Amino acid sequence: MSPPAGPATRSSWKTEPLPESRERLPYDRRFDAARHERLLRGLVPEQMEDKWFIFHEEGWLYFHRSWTGRCMYAVRLRAESDGGSAVDEAWVNRAPEQYANTDADYDTRLLAFLVDRLLLGGHEAQFPMPRTIAGTGRESAYVHHVVGHARANDDDGARRDDDSS
Repeated sequence: MSPPAGPATRSSWKTEPLPESRERLPYDRRFDAARHERLLRGLVPEQMEDKWFIFHEEGWLYFHRSWTGRCMYAVRLRAESDGGSAVDEAWVNRAPEQYANTDADYDTRLLAFLVDRLLLGGHEAQFPMPRTIAGTGRESAYVHHVVGHARANDDDGARRDDDSS
């Protein structure tokens, strides 16, 4: 597949705003200049199995479910003097009609996974399995529901499948 023409923008996909019903997450992270540039690219779904649309706008990273356009996470980045960035604040959707989870610890771990796997291309990133799913035999279906094939942009902007191992 060819790399995207440019970074993802709000107009690259359908979006809904983060609802007023939200919770602040304890997500503390610093990114060097190279990783910060990768964050700014975002991620535009290319096929049905791509479950997330992510874009950067005015200092914020927005994480939307690709099928519904619902904003699930918002992360404000603070620019650092070395060209990198640090997380200033992070929020999760808590509108019960849009998202049933209420476990902030799990949401923080899932957000970290989405950043590491989808935006930074960390193919070694481990999916955080919720306690309610672990050991039930539904793990694979749950991972697929949340991240599909977890397609990530590699350093050169080309797409790579999770199935490549």
